[in-house]
Amino acid sequence: MRIRNPFSIRIALHLILLLLQLLFWNFTIDDAFISFRYAKNLFFNQEMVFNVGEAPVEGYSNFLWVMWMTLSFAFNIEIVFFSKVSGLIFCHFSVVILYKLAFRISKSKDSSCLIILFYVLTPNIALWSVGGLETSLFSCLLLVSVYFFIQDVSVRKNRIVKLSPFSFLLLSLTRHEGAVLYTLTLIFFIYLLIKSKEIEVNRRIILLFCYGGTFLLTYAPYFLWRIAYYNNILPHTFVAKQTGFDLLLFMGRLVFYLPLIIFLLPTFLLIMLYYIKRSNYRIKDVIQQYIILIILSLSIIILFLTAWMPGFRFTVPIIPLVYLLLLKPLNFIFTTYRNKFKLSILSKNFKYITVTIICVLSFSQIFTFYPFVDFYGTGINDCNIVLGKWIDENSSENASLAVWDAGAIPFYSNIRTIDIYPDSLQDLHLYNNPEDTDYILDQNITFLILNDEYFSYIKADVRFLNNYHLIFFAQFYYADNFYGRDYVYQMYLFNEFNISESAISALINSSNRFYI
Repeated sequence: MRIRNPFSIRIALHLILLLLQLLFWNFTIDDAFISFRYAKNLFFNQEMVFNVGEAPVEGYSNFLWVMWMTLSFAFNIEIVFFSKVSGLIFCHFSVVILYKLAFRISKSKDSSCLIILFYVLTPNIALWSVGGLETSLFSCLLLVSVYFFIQDVSVRKNRIVKLSPFSFLLLSLTRHEGAVLYTLTLIFFIYLLIKSKEIEVNRRIILLFCYGGTFLLTYAPYFLWRIAYYNNILPHTFVAKQTGFDLLLFMGRLVFYLPLIIFLLPTFLLIMLYYIKRSNYRIKDVIQQYIILIILSLSIIILFLTAWMPGFRFTVPIIPLVYLLLLKPLNFIFTTYRNKFKLSILSKNFKYITVTIICVLSFSQIFTFYPFVDFYGTGINDCNIVLGKWIDENSSENASLAVWDAGAIPFYSNIRTIDIYPDSLQDLHLYNNPEDTDYILDQNITFLILNDEYFSYIKADVRFLNNYHLIFFAQFYYADNFYGRDYVYQMYLFNEFNISESAISALINSSNRFYI
């Protein structure tokens, strides 16, 4: 396909991406506020903790993002807005890097524009650039790392100082998966050194030690600090989500990602067709080998270690790499099959039809998750944030909170919070002793926010019945076609703590989200 003005097309694609980001602007995932709370406590109290003054728990998995979020307090910028603008910028920078990567591989501005067209029209990308988490930063740094690695093994192959270890350092500080990807990259780098006949043996050894040492010496201080500060080699978020191999859980995750696979099916089919037709090519092309290695590694990680989130959040860093694999298949198919059926209108327009199918199917994902993320984002803003601010206004410094959704409510309430989720990310005792009613109720928690799904073990306890009373319900979100039931909190107050009836009435009268 011939694109007359690639630069104008690229600008237009950035504008389309911006419009999609504004479409999803209302959406913020509740988990993002966990990182925000760590950032707030770090900035104001110099403690990387969920609860100030308590033993540190590594209940986050995005160190660099938390550090970045502290800038919102330094510059007095509202943190949700700051996170969204940051993610938006990183996402647009990813488009720039993806174009450079595509051009580095294909040497074609037209093909490179097609790749970023597919990327921009995949709505998951825009969704998670404004969702409040580190997804855009991680995806951007991954593309930068891949780009620098390709440069390191081609243009800079004989130079001692490599660039990719530094970008992989930032990637590893953003999410722990980055360290896994660097380890695999190091193994691949060793493979290339062994395979190389141009570089002398002594030079190969020096290059290996420099490449590995650069990352190790810069990552080691952070790793040692983590162990000393949190008293754990493995991040607690990793431990809490690791339940061992469960076939049903594994199959459930496969089913969860099946719609995404279906939407990207034309992309996968073109790639498979290319490798079938050019079976020898996959052995020779180092760049293709490396991209496939990263894709497979990330895919295995998300199947074993990650949890559900709308819009297939954990696949966002993988999607641009999959599109990069399309570069040569597209060129191969366009040049191979364009003259085979000269009388067929379909064949004459095959390249346009192919591009259109990929774009339409990728973009059509928006209809599967937009309704949910829209009312979920509204629930965060109208219920959780409002509730957290209300608790802050009507509590004292020594008040406490116990809640399952330990995100926006604890962040805005500004009081000590117990995460009573079954696999608690913020409380090691409850993680090791789930459903420990004594631990929860003996502390005389001021606010207990429960629901009907899980907390019968608390509601049946005589101490709960004697010491707490229900003051109102809070409707996080309503039933829809995707989720056939409402999500309602029950707000219980410790009997010895007094909140005026006028304060409760003011909240209830402010919104239909709150009722008695």
